[in-house]
Amino acid sequence: MPLTLSCNVNNNLAGVMDNDIYLDSVGNISVSTSIEAILENCAQAAKTRLGEEVLHTDQGIPYFTTVFIGVPNLEQTQAAFRAAWLAVAGVIEVISLVLTQQDNTLLYSAIIRTTEGIGELNAGI
Repeated sequence: MPLTLSCNVNNNLAGVMDNDIYLDSVGNISVSTSIEAILENCAQAAKTRLGEEVLHTDQGIPYFTTVFIGVPNLEQTQAAFRAAWLAVAGVIEVISLVLTQQDNTLLYSAIIRTTEGIGELNAGI
């Protein structure tokens, strides 16, 4: 069963900054299991820039060649997101992925099928 430290990946917890770990109702570090853990790993994969990981410089999203350019190439970015998510343990398929640009923010909405069920991610980069 997948297990991670919980983090506020969809920015839906009041009083917890986006992507921060937090304490549960009894004051312990919150731990995610099952589909929550897989989706949190997917959210982290989407935030990882290509070359950011010291020992795995070939992993990550190539933001500097797809997004942080004059006109973002959403098709290449979408392909990179799908590849990153399919590399996450427990992910079976990316059912849908919609990328949009609002002002200077790239937003994504994804539905992902995992070994633990189907889940949704919504975030901005």
